[in-house]
Amino acid sequence: MTEELDELNSLFTSKNVEDVIKFYDHFDTAEQLIEWMKNRPSAPMKIYEVEGEKDIVVVIPTANHEGEFAKNCANNIFKGQQIVFVESNGPFFNFARSCNYGIKYSLKYKPKWIIISNDDMYKIDDIKLLKKQLNLVSVSTDVCSVSELPEHCHSSEIWVTKPSFFREVIFKYIFRGYEYQYLRLRKKFSAKYLTFRPATRKHPKLYKKVYSFLNVADFAIFRSDFVYNLFKQRGYFFNPLFINGEEDVYLSYEIRKIEKAPLPFKIGSIMNGSLGTSKQHKTRSFINLVYLNYLLKNN
Repeated sequence: MTEELDELNSLFTSKNVEDVIKFYDHFDTAEQLIEWMKNRPSAPMKIYEVEGEKDIVVVIPTANHEGEFAKNCANNIFKGQQIVFVESNGPFFNFARSCNYGIKYSLKYKPKWIIISNDDMYKIDDIKLLKKQLNLVSVSTDVCSVSELPEHCHSSEIWVTKPSFFREVIFKYIFRGYEYQYLRLRKKFSAKYLTFRPATRKHPKLYKKVYSFLNVADFAIFRSDFVYNLFKQRGYFFNPLFINGEEDVYLSYEIRKIEKAPLPFKIGSIMNGSLGTSKQHKTRSFINLVYLNYLLKNN
């Protein structure tokens, strides 16, 4: 079993798209694929802290706490606040698990707010402005959102959609190679739902909206009591089975009915600055779409 697991991990993390597709072809059903996700090891995680004011604690997963991205967060963007870097890297790096590890650790400071941020952010507004705005937020508000920058960030409205018949025909008869394989695998694993950010797409008519909600992704702000209660209820904040994708979408779906306070605070992000945007990464991330579909259909 261990040798088989190692072989599958090798295919899954390969830089060759064809190897990643071979990984998916090893499974017959979504349930089998999800069972593999449950048995996948975790990468080691280590906490590195930057001392600061603890009314707001910033949790940042990073591959290198001394790298360019992390230093910019510590010395520029979040300067003055308590920062909890969760350093983890390698083929078993898992964003959701790193976030959970850092969030749970940060609760010991009993902050008022917890910010979950990617390390690849860049400063637009000053953190002092954000602190002033958070002081004005109603005590009944558990989640805050910041100004949308759709050309840079994931933190905007998101749709869970069913692609139109016309879109599927285009993929089936016009595209070949990677796009055709993507359609084939979607059908194989019954992944009928896609996620869609209308602010960044030119052809929304190719998709039929099923759900819409504000996505908390690159930069999310939560009242610490809300975070603590969620941990107490289920033992995690982000679902830890997701592998570097869609964990933010599913959490956003889960809390879609919770009132969120929009704040006039702007911050930017380098899209997938840490993980990259290669076809290999996109193909690997398909596993998260399968799991998201499974959760939407069964929960």
